[in-house]
Amino acid sequence: MLLTLVNQSNFIKYIGDKAIYTLSDAKSYIEQSFTAPRKHQGFGPYIIALSSGEVVGIVGFYKRSALQHPDLGFALLSGYKKHGYIFEAAKALLVNKHTLGINQVSAITAANNKGSQNMLLNLGFKKVGKAVINEDKTAFDIYCY
Repeated sequence: MLLTLVNQSNFIKYIGDKAIYTLSDAKSYIEQSFTAPRKHQGFGPYIIALSSGEVVGIVGFYKRSALQHPDLGFALLSGYKKHGYIFEAAKALLVNKHTLGINQVSAITAANNKGSQNMLLNLGFKKVGKAVINEDKTAFDIYCY
C-alpha cells in the first residue's frame, strides 16, 4: 500500500517524490517516518484501515523544523477519496491530540491543493499565511488549529 500511495501522481504533485520505489525503500521509510518519531517525539503517522482491514491511507502528526507546532499530514489512495476517511481519522487525532502532549497543530498545503485546503477548513483549521519550508523554495499555505 505504501509503495502505491507515495507513487501516485497526486501524492508526488502535492507532497513530493519521497524516492520510495522498492520494498526496501518502503521499510526504511516506515522506520524513519513511523517508528522513530514515536520513540523520540511520542507521535507520528498512523495507517488508516477500513473495518475489513484494508489499508487506504495515512494520517498523523509530523514534526517539521520550519513549523512551531506539529503538522497534521494525510494522504489517501486514489480510489478512496470522497468517503470521509481522512476527515474521520484526522478528527479523531485532533480530539485526542492532548494525549500525545500536543496543544496546537499546524498544517501545510500546496497553494493549488484545493481538496486539502477544504479538508483543513472543515476540520476547523484557519489559514494564517504562507511560508517556504523546502529547498525548492515553493511557498505553502500555513493553517493552525
